[in-house]
Amino acid sequence: MISLDDLRAFLAVARHESFVEAAEELCITPPALSRRIKKLEKFVGDPLFERTTQMVAITSSGQILLERAEIVVREFENFKDFSGRFAREHLVKVRFGCIWSAAGSVVPSLIREYTQINKDAEFEVRDADANTVFRWVQERQLDFGISMRPEDTKSLHFTPLCRDPIMLACPPGHRFFGRTNLDWSDLKKANMEKLDWGVLSYLAMGSFLKTLERAEIPHERGKKIDHLATQLGFLEAHQRAMIMPLLGISLSRAPDIRSIPIASPALFRDIGIVTLPNYKPSRAVASFLEHIQENFHAHYQASVQRFCD
Repeated sequence: MISLDDLRAFLAVARHESFVEAAEELCITPPALSRRIKKLEKFVGDPLFERTTQMVAITSSGQILLERAEIVVREFENFKDFSGRFAREHLVKVRFGCIWSAAGSVVPSLIREYTQINKDAEFEVRDADANTVFRWVQERQLDFGISMRPEDTKSLHFTPLCRDPIMLACPPGHRFFGRTNLDWSDLKKANMEKLDWGVLSYLAMGSFLKTLERAEIPHERGKKIDHLATQLGFLEAHQRAMIMPLLGISLSRAPDIRSIPIASPALFRDIGIVTLPNYKPSRAVASFLEHIQENFHAHYQASVQRFCD
């Protein structure tokens, strides 16, 4: 069986047209070099060099092999260089998905901060609703997700990052616009049917859904609005008040939208990292996951600050 060392020996002899000079370049003895060339010639089934006491010349068979051998050795050296950089600098693409609200606020600043330290890091980021993020992770299309707490805790592992309060996003002119806080009883009296749950209408799940039912809070089910951007568009057009997570409200560009806390009970959605159970990340992914866990909450606070004042 031939090896890369045999190909390197062949290339060195072809380059120097001398077994002695090729052996010196490779730091081996001429007899050792001759054995490598003979092994390669036996494998190919043809002589690769014409040898006399005066000269060494490559044969026609050797000439055909030469170009291919150069490509193989060059590609191997490139791979070896890349592998060395990979080990030193964690060079690999990090693929993850996240819910719309995080994709539009926290995630870009997390990546910007990370790439200032790890300049060669590459990312593939997909944004979608929570259920789609869960599916991507389960199908192994992505390394991990940033999403709500999944209802299925057997096939998905959840690492919490922060709690995102459910609030009333209120446009000017609404009866609650001047309020600093509300109870769910206030909303019930005001007719819950006139409040829009937006994407929460079909993403209410798990412990969040159980809390709603335990508090006897009526909530919409089904797809009325299926994208956060659409919900924000209606909100900014002052169409109606909406029950939304604070992180989603923070994406509003309208300066006159208010976020009003709702109590009795105060409701939250947990945002965290979603992976497969027993997931073993690459060094690059593990490094970015560590960065997320250390910094997500601070970036979350910065994103929602305007609506907390």
